[in-house]
Amino acid sequence: MRRQWLLQIGVGFAAVSCGSSASAALSGTEVMTRAEQREVGKDETSQITMKVTARGQQRVKKMRLLRQGKASTKKVLIHFLSPADERGVGFLVWRHKDRDDDRWFYLPALKMVRRIAAADKRSSFVGSDFTYEDVAGRDADRDTHTLTGEKTVDGQPCYVVKSVPKDRAEFASKTAWVRKDSFVIVQEKYYDKQGKLLKTYTADKLEKVQGLWTIRQQTMKNAATGGQTVVTWNSVKYNTGLGEDVFTERYLKRSP
Repeated sequence: MRRQWLLQIGVGFAAVSCGSSASAALSGTEVMTRAEQREVGKDETSQITMKVTARGQQRVKKMRLLRQGKASTKKVLIHFLSPADERGVGFLVWRHKDRDDDRWFYLPALKMVRRIAAADKRSSFVGSDFTYEDVAGRDADRDTHTLTGEKTVDGQPCYVVKSVPKDRAEFASKTAWVRKDSFVIVQEKYYDKQGKLLKTYTADKLEKVQGLWTIRQQTMKNAATGGQTVVTWNSVKYNTGLGEDVFTERYLKRSP
């Protein structure tokens, strides 16, 4: 009788344990939503260096990035500081949850602000291996996500998630490796309809700044051309009190 009672307790404990484990498991959608919504401060002011390598030649661009908000409420303003022929070029984006993002490009030589059409979001961002959508970000709910497993990357446990676009995109599918401790995406591979690799993204340097996990260097490699773009955050400051007036066409045309 005592043995049967102990057995029942053991079975019940196992059931509770399995139930807890199952409830704690995240779906692919939950992982990517947490990655999108991770804490990045109210705003950001950064100095950035972009190195674009193509056909054996390298071009270095320096810029200032200002951001307010995150995910689909994010606004980003980028001004190029160098090289000399690109100084003053500006890029402004307003993210929207329920419609296409608004994007503007400023060319100081022509003193003209050009609105970037929604279809151009898949175009190269100033000759780099990143697209306009890569820079502005893509909403997690625009893709269908499936958790395919777990893997260790650079000694850190990661979720592995396959994503398939619900709408038209530059890729047919992508696989992301998301760190469990911070929900930072540390690697992504993009594929076409035939399963051929298009490009690979990696977060090469990750550290905490003001208590927030921050990517300090990232790389996009183009499998088709062999080119790559490395972006380095030379300085990062969060919660600097940027106002709404910064993210306007008027400010976009200001000399950096």
